[in-house]
Amino acid sequence: MSLLSSFCLFLSSILPCIVSSLEKPHILFIIMDDQGYNDIGYTYPELDKDLDTPLIDSLAHEGFILDRFYTMSLCTPARASLMTGRYPAALGIQSEIFDMNTRDCLREEEILLPELIRANGYATHLIGKWHLGYSRWECMPCLRGFDT
Repeated sequence: MSLLSSFCLFLSSILPCIVSSLEKPHILFIIMDDQGYNDIGYTYPELDKDLDTPLIDSLAHEGFILDRFYTMSLCTPARASLMTGRYPAALGIQSEIFDMNTRDCLREEEILLPELIRANGYATHLIGKWHLGYSRWECMPCLRGFDT
């Protein structure tokens, strides 16, 4: 076998490993309002089978379980903190809810997590409630880093 053939054989054997290590992992955040700690299967295995959560349990066991964090009890401060990486008090919104009827909005100069993720080549999508401002187009999710 020639040196070139040996090199091609070697390269073809390691190329799948190189390509798979270069692929970016999928990132999925699931945020649920008003859920108790033991209201889900992977935190409470003795959970009543009527409340079985096999898909979420599987996602948790195959990924990272972030279970050493505290959050605000209101949706707007909790989401703002996750999206900015800052304490709600530092954002000045520790006791507010930005619903459809408010003129308030998360400050536009704040850099949000989906903006950073998209800048690194990811597609970003939001399903569910936003609650970080609706009063101007600049406040909407598609102008704050989400593709859809």
